[in-house]
Amino acid sequence: MEANLEVADAIETNDLNKAYDEYCKKILSNKQILARIMKECVAEYRDIPVEEIPSYIEHEPQLDVSLDEEADKIQGRNVEDQSVHGAVIKYDILFDAKLPNSKENERIGLFINVEAQNSSNTPYPILSRAVYYCSRLLAKQKNMQGGFQNSEFQNLKKVYSIWIVMNASKAMEGVLNKYTITEECLETEFHFPKEDYDKLSVVMIYPKREYDNKDDKNGMMKMLNLLFKAKMSAQDKKYQLSRYYGIMMTRAIDKPTI
Repeated sequence: MEANLEVADAIETNDLNKAYDEYCKKILSNKQILARIMKECVAEYRDIPVEEIPSYIEHEPQLDVSLDEEADKIQGRNVEDQSVHGAVIKYDILFDAKLPNSKENERIGLFINVEAQNSSNTPYPILSRAVYYCSRLLAKQKNMQGGFQNSEFQNLKKVYSIWIVMNASKAMEGVLNKYTITEECLETEFHFPKEDYDKLSVVMIYPKREYDNKDDKNGMMKMLNLLFKAKMSAQDKKYQLSRYYGIMMTRAIDKPTI
């Protein structure tokens, strides 16, 4: 017998006119979906097979791990950030991940924030908000569990803020931009270790309204279109996500004994 995983249930019951935020959070808290976003947007996992990436999310790597109903969804960190008095913010999705080839006792290597934005039509630049979120994620690490203590800035973890903007102007469709801190030698050339300054990355994603279903070159962008924008039946979405992206929709369950 088989039972739906939560990602399949979310797709089947989704109504874009109702509880859209809840649907986005359910989809984006799924490790299979996150793995494909991390593969293309988080440089540290670019060379890791996508099937192995879920093993680095929130716990020690177990490269032979099999996903089930419990393991398929992240637990997530506290999304309410009260680190600045009078300026509470709430993240959509916030989780930590272990870095490939990290030390045996180093469980947390990155903090990753994923945000779903329905429209680019906002009274402020979304990119500026994303930079602010990264700044908050850096600042809140001091004296917090999993962060660093006192002046141990060498233990500051890199942060990512990944924004998926569902509806944008025609000019923005298909944009996938990344913003990082880089080094520029203005006088004497001297290079500091990259890990000392490479502490934040913002990724802005604007999926197109339509993709050619016969073209599998669009990767993650097409996957996000299927999940959030494509006008097709839930059955067709599940079929394409399973066939072209290897996303499991069901799990085997034991038959009840009589």
